[in-house]
Amino acid sequence: MKRLRYLHLQKMKELRVILQGDLVSMDFLKSVSTKDVYEVLKNFIIRTDIEEINIEYAYNRVITHDVISKEDVPYFSRSLVDGYALKSKDTYGAKETNPRFVNVIGELKIGEISDLKINDGECIKVSTGSMIPEGADGVIMQEYTREMLNIIEITKVIHRGENICFKGDDIKKDEAVIEMGKRLDFFDMGILASLGISKIEVYKKPKVSIISTGDEIVDINDHPKPGQIRDINRYVIKGLLSREGFVVRFSGIARDNLKEIMEKILLSGDGDIILISGGSSKGERDYIVEALDKLGGEIIFHGINIKPGKPTIFARLKDKPVFGLPGHPASCSIVALRFVLPFLKKMEGEKLFLPQSAYMGILTSNVPSSLGIEEYVAVTSEKKFNKIFVTPIFTKSSLISTFTKAKGYIIVPEDNEGLEKDEIVEVFTF
Repeated sequence: MKRLRYLHLQKMKELRVILQGDLVSMDFLKSVSTKDVYEVLKNFIIRTDIEEINIEYAYNRVITHDVISKEDVPYFSRSLVDGYALKSKDTYGAKETNPRFVNVIGELKIGEISDLKINDGECIKVSTGSMIPEGADGVIMQEYTREMLNIIEITKVIHRGENICFKGDDIKKDEAVIEMGKRLDFFDMGILASLGISKIEVYKKPKVSIISTGDEIVDINDHPKPGQIRDINRYVIKGLLSREGFVVRFSGIARDNLKEIMEKILLSGDGDIILISGGSSKGERDYIVEALDKLGGEIIFHGINIKPGKPTIFARLKDKPVFGLPGHPASCSIVALRFVLPFLKKMEGEKLFLPQSAYMGILTSNVPSSLGIEEYVAVTSEKKFNKIFVTPIFTKSSLISTFTKAKGYIIVPEDNEGLEKDEIVEVFTF
């Protein structure tokens, strides 16, 4: 039988050890911690393709290179208000009861260039966005002036640089403005536009193939018979990954039959990653492991020390990553959120890809848990008295409806026997 490598975590606290040898029974495998899972995913070697796109389509894409500004932004000093450009010292001492007076020598509209130079006791009328004329170091807002023929009366003091955006104030030449591996947002698109960059190189989004498995799984349009359920996981996973912009393809439902599962895996070969839902529980004949073995695959770990979601597989098939996801929809959803989605972001070249909490809150009740298991608990949250209160939802872990009522989830660490009321907790949103 083909030699496989298995991730074995000794006593739940040592670094993983890669065991070489013949295929062993699943009973001898240990569940790995989330820390070790993220280490495996982080170090999994993948090849990511690159494409050039117009920045109109750059939102939520991951950039392949640092962006270094080749010019100052703005490339000229400009007024931030409607008013008068002048020397700030000419306003010193000005107030309503003792105004200062300066001569108006011209006007500069937006987009105009002037060779006028401001001397002591002079000013030029400007609009928001107008170029600052030579010699001026401040702009007095129109509201604090009264114009009388070619003279203005000033009733407020301004200081050097007031109401001016100087050349390079926003971005300086040779400044690194966007780092490689950043997922671009609309502000980044604005920066690129300000620098005149219309096209950029980004990492291609991975193509995802999904396979549903199980004798009990039927199509959404079929009426389930006793003992059957509709294919839920397919739509949960597709919805989550499509929201993030990934291309998702469904390869069909495979029965608990080695030949069918192998055929579906081969059919999924055009995907960059394969997700197999169901059939990953230990204790039963594991068709997914057997199918991957016969196809030349390598099991990296089987089982994560979490609840829900423990019976999770991660494997390599000809340098292609494969996840075996739990059959229960809630467990499948958690594994997709905590591990599959971050790994896809890593595949896309994102530098910061691990899950991040959205906000902190105060726990409204105790949350019991088992020592040695990292547990995810669905919660609701409510803002009262400028504080956020987080309430756990206690239901059976297999119920998908729990998540439709929840605002997110909290984590009970594996070295805790639970969380106590009034503890400050981190909330992760879906």
